[in-house]
Amino acid sequence: MNCPDCQTKCRKYGKHRNGLTRYQCRRCEPTFTEERTTPLEGMYTPLDRADQVLSLLVEGCSINTIERVTGVHHGTILKLLVLVGDKCEKLMGRVIVNVPAKDVQCDEIC
Repeated sequence: MNCPDCQTKCRKYGKHRNGLTRYQCRRCEPTFTEERTTPLEGMYTPLDRADQVLSLLVEGCSINTIERVTGVHHGTILKLLVLVGDKCEKLMGRVIVNVPAKDVQCDEIC
């Protein structure tokens, strides 16, 4: 872990009350915690379960079938679908830029 101010290597300095590891810079001595990443943006569904749901969606299973197989509520499945769709749209907007295309053909698995 590097200091956000001076970019030097930091040492571990205990834990924060919320359980995150605290770090201290050796040069400028401020303490800070590492950013917590939330890939599902506040959803409590475990990542392996979300991966299973998305795999079933890509394979063409219906929402009711996925709910029955995984035990995940249909509202959660729909929220996950919207969230992943938004993230894919942002990724495609960042990665694919200035590509001249006359015809585009996409498969469902893409």
